[in-house]
Amino acid sequence: MTKLRVVTWNAEGMFVEGSKTRRALPHDALAVLRKLKADFVVVPEFGNIATAHEEILLAIRSLGYEISLAAYDDERSPGVGMAILSRLPVTSALRHALPETGRPYIELHARDEAGEQIRVIGVHLDDRAEDTRLKQIVAVISSVNGDISAPTLVMGDFNAMHEKSLFARFARSSIAGRLASLVRHEQLRSVAGRVHEMGYGTTINTMLNDTKLRDLDTKHRRTISAKQAGLEWAPALRLAKIDWIFGSKQFKVIGYRVLRDVGSDHRPVVADLQY
Repeated sequence: MTKLRVVTWNAEGMFVEGSKTRRALPHDALAVLRKLKADFVVVPEFGNIATAHEEILLAIRSLGYEISLAAYDDERSPGVGMAILSRLPVTSALRHALPETGRPYIELHARDEAGEQIRVIGVHLDDRAEDTRLKQIVAVISSVNGDISAPTLVMGDFNAMHEKSLFARFARSSIAGRLASLVRHEQLRSVAGRVHEMGYGTTINTMLNDTKLRDLDTKHRRTISAKQAGLEWAPALRLAKIDWIFGSKQFKVIGYRVLRDVGSDHRPVVADLQY
C-alpha cells in the first residue's frame, strides 16, 4: 500500500505579509510547512496572490512542491487567494467558479510513484450565509461525482459544522442567535452572527449524503479559534470544526491530528493515509 500525508490549513494569509494575520510572517508559514512534511497541502487564504514575494514561492518549491494558485475576486478580501501544494507531479489543475461569490475552487490531478492518478479538490466556501454555502457545495459535488474513478480527496475550509457537534447545537440555537445580535463589538458581533448559521449542519450533510466520500475525522476534532486579525486579544481556544478532509473508499486513515496554534485562526489539520 502507498502512504500519503495530506493537510488542510487556512493560513489566514500568512504566506504573504500584510494579507490578513498580524500574528505571523511568511517565514513562520515556511517553518510550519517544513514541519508538516506533507504530500498535499490545501491552503485557503494563502495570501494576496499579486504581492506574493518570489523568494517565498521559490522557498516553497525548494521543499519539493508544485504550486497551484487561484486568486479570489472577492470585495472583502481583494486579491487574496488559495493554493494547493503538491509533492506529487501535477498532471492538471483546474479552476472552477463557486456560485454567488468571486471565489474559485481548485481541482488538481497528480500521479503517484506507481503512476496512479490522485485527485485533490481544494475549497473555501463562503463564511456569511448557509444558503450560499449550499449552492456552492452543490457545485463542488458536481465536480466530485463527475469523475469517480480516481482516489479523491476534498479538503479545505467549509465554514460549516456537523449538525451533531455540541458547539453546532449551541451556535444554531435561538439563544445564541439573540446573544450574537447583542454583542457591542462590531467585528465580534459579525463573527457570532456568521457562526450561528455555520451551526446549521446542512452543508456538511449535503456533502456526505450526495457523494460517496466520507469524513476522515470520525472524532470531529475542532479546528478554529476566535483569535484572528482584529481579534488578537481573543483566546486561542479551539471552538469548532469547520475545516474538513473527505476521502473516497480507497483511503484508510492511519493517523489524524489538529496541530497547535501557529499564528492563524485555523489550525493545520493533518491526515496520514494509505491506499
